[in-house]
Amino acid sequence: MLDNILYIALAFFALGFSIFIHELGHFIAAKKRGLKADRFSIGFGPRLFGWHWNGTDFRLSLIPLGGYVSLPQLADMGRLEGGEEKEVDQLPPISYADKVIVAVMGAVFNMIFAFVLSLVLWGIGREVIKTTTIGQVDEIVVNTLGEPVPGPAYSAGLIEGDVITTVDGTKVRDWMHFQNILITGVGREQDGKKRPQVELGVERDGQLLDLIVYPELRRIATDELRFIGIGPELEKGSSPVVTDLVKGMPAIEAGLKKGDRILKLDGNEIVSSAYLSVYLEKNGGRTIDVAVLRGDQELVVPIKPRFIEKENRKLFGFQYYYDFKAKTEIVHVNPAEQIVLFADTMRRTLYALVHKDSNVAVKNMSGPAGIVHGLKRMAEVGFVDLLWMLALINVNLAIFNLLPIPVLDGGHIFFATVSKVIGRPLPRRLMENVQGAFMIFLLSFVVYVTFFDISRIGYDMGLIKDEPVKVVEPTDAVEEAEDEVE
Repeated sequence: MLDNILYIALAFFALGFSIFIHELGHFIAAKKRGLKADRFSIGFGPRLFGWHWNGTDFRLSLIPLGGYVSLPQLADMGRLEGGEEKEVDQLPPISYADKVIVAVMGAVFNMIFAFVLSLVLWGIGREVIKTTTIGQVDEIVVNTLGEPVPGPAYSAGLIEGDVITTVDGTKVRDWMHFQNILITGVGREQDGKKRPQVELGVERDGQLLDLIVYPELRRIATDELRFIGIGPELEKGSSPVVTDLVKGMPAIEAGLKKGDRILKLDGNEIVSSAYLSVYLEKNGGRTIDVAVLRGDQELVVPIKPRFIEKENRKLFGFQYYYDFKAKTEIVHVNPAEQIVLFADTMRRTLYALVHKDSNVAVKNMSGPAGIVHGLKRMAEVGFVDLLWMLALINVNLAIFNLLPIPVLDGGHIFFATVSKVIGRPLPRRLMENVQGAFMIFLLSFVVYVTFFDISRIGYDMGLIKDEPVKVVEPTDAVEEAEDEVE
């Protein structure tokens, strides 16, 4: 419990510091350009506490959905930002250059911070699944409806040992890069079925092959994401580990114990999480010799699975997680390259979000709760992974804030540009109405995605479970290391 509290506090601090860096960029630029800055707030709404210094109210506000620097000469946002309405007519006007520079400097500071973090990562190095060699190809996968279907990669002819070189024409760097491109893909079959489609470039025995794969959708919490039923090359020793046993079921009656590492079934090595379910489906009518590692001793435990009518399948009766040990290596990516990769990830996500043929939806995005949870999980993995995600978030903050949407920095730049083009200021009432409407829209968006964030958090914490599937378990549990039941 104490560890959880510390990790959550660290995650909040990391996100809050990123917001502080963004607003510091606006504040410093405003002061340098001679603008009035009457509030510097982390959060929105009523003031909780803070201090006044040099004409600025530095405050922490009630609603932790970001932050702002109140700049009356740039945009009258007083009533929206929890303060009193200011009379700006008596303040000297500012130039178009002032408006653009002040608005853009928040994003610039986020990019500078991300660059500094990337410098640290470059020096330390980060452990990644560098290989794109396929280590498992599932013959059967379970789609988002819980139905067992032929594995997309298996049906397309991919085999273990194939090296993925390109996805939809884009050269892949590592396994995570491959997954990101696959999930944000917008390819569709054009014969009327409109199934999701992806083009893979594969190297096999020195030859380059181009294969068309039709991904299925899998459900993780509330998300439905594309997958093709493959896993990366694993280190030796990757195997299921028993976490719990079901009373009255064959596993506990045969003497299986918590902590046992499942090595083989009838002498056959377990190559994936799905292998257990598939093997049981094909051989569940007889006693199976289960080889386990208990401490330093290897044992064979004969277990005859039992058919469970409610589950409509044969089960041993134990819960497990897959001790995933992919082949990893420490990489040292230079800062410029890291920034480009972060920006490309954001670009792909935004493009998929608006493209009619993708499977990425608004509900797949994360709000403050989801971001904090993601930072917490990375902090649990290690300090290096926390720095990596923090750099990614700062690049995302920079790009997102420069979108030409009212309330965001890009919206301020857009309004300033329109005023410059037409040669006169936009009506203040129009500005207030548009800003107010988009502020309501932004808050509604945050509430909407937070609902799905809570579902994901509950899923990660084991409070929300997937519905039982009809025959087999989800195939990519290797990657997720979630508790499964056999």
